[in-house]
Amino acid sequence: MNTKVLAFFAVTFAGFVSAQTVPPEQWVGAPIPAVSTLSRSAVMGDYLASAPADARTPQEFRVGPPDPQTGALSRAEAVADLNLWLRSGLGQSAWRDDFDPMRGSYRVQVAMYQRLRHGPEFTAEVARVQGTGSGFATTAQSAALSADE
Repeated sequence: MNTKVLAFFAVTFAGFVSAQTVPPEQWVGAPIPAVSTLSRSAVMGDYLASAPADARTPQEFRVGPPDPQTGALSRAEAVADLNLWLRSGLGQSAWRDDFDPMRGSYRVQVAMYQRLRHGPEFTAEVARVQGTGSGFATTAQSAALSADE
């Protein structure tokens, strides 16, 4: 019995002695230096060179319509869109504490906004905003102007 125990310990000890030690660099890579050797402009240059020109999420990973291109709307169109959004009542309902997108009144407001936005009202609102001369006139501002006259 003693010989079996001694043989077991001999084999186990031989395994420990013959095992090679591996330096930590081979496990996790070289250590990260505490101080960078590159300047800030060099790091930014490398980043910008490696970044794609259009760094948006690919359409196949998105839900919903694609993002509009930068500058897709003019200032007058954006203001007209805001005016129609406010006219449909969405400006008051979206920030309420009891906001529920499944409520019938909200769906009616969204349908009204969609009708206004894609109908002749949008074109008329863009023409009205462009006619003010300043390029920025909301419905509230135009109401204040007409009250002064």
